[in-house]
Amino acid sequence: MKYLHSLPLSLSVSTLVLSTLSGCGMMRNAHDPARDKLTVSVVNAMTWTNPLSGKRDGIRTAWPLAQLANHEEIFPLAQIKHCDGAQLPCKWGVLSASRSITRYEYIAGAVTLDLGLLVDVHRRQQDRRRNFHTSMAIPADVAALTYRKTAQEGVVLPYGKVYRVEMEYGLRYEICAQRVDASGRALDKCDIPYI
Repeated sequence: MKYLHSLPLSLSVSTLVLSTLSGCGMMRNAHDPARDKLTVSVVNAMTWTNPLSGKRDGIRTAWPLAQLANHEEIFPLAQIKHCDGAQLPCKWGVLSASRSITRYEYIAGAVTLDLGLLVDVHRRQQDRRRNFHTSMAIPADVAALTYRKTAQEGVVLPYGKVYRVEMEYGLRYEICAQRVDASGRALDKCDIPYI
């Protein structure tokens, strides 16, 4: 008889625990812009000086933040050069670069994320992806650049503020987060120019 009386009690406690746990999973972060029917977009760019024109060159992309957890972006191969007045002729190199984001979280007025950056400049590079293969090389009789930078860091991105990583030979990486309304209009201005 005692067993029969405790059964409904244990079932109701189990039901209460399960409903509480499932409710926690449904609750949004208090700083998630989705609470205000907004999404977050991440704008980033890898830029360099074009070796022929001398003007800024590169690639600028924008991604919905929700798609960026465990996401890697591989930038197209590019040629760069460096001329040191005391050391002629100029040296050339092929740039291979990628950016990865492994985690993100909303905080008050900003997004935090784990940013990985890999930049490699060498005489020759290859980019092998599914259904896509390209390679680029500097001729053997031309002086070649060698440079490598890897960074893995936690970054805080206040909405509309650009975070920059300056590197050697005029290489620059920029990233910025902006809130976007339901019609696709950006509410924060990311000062990363189109190239």
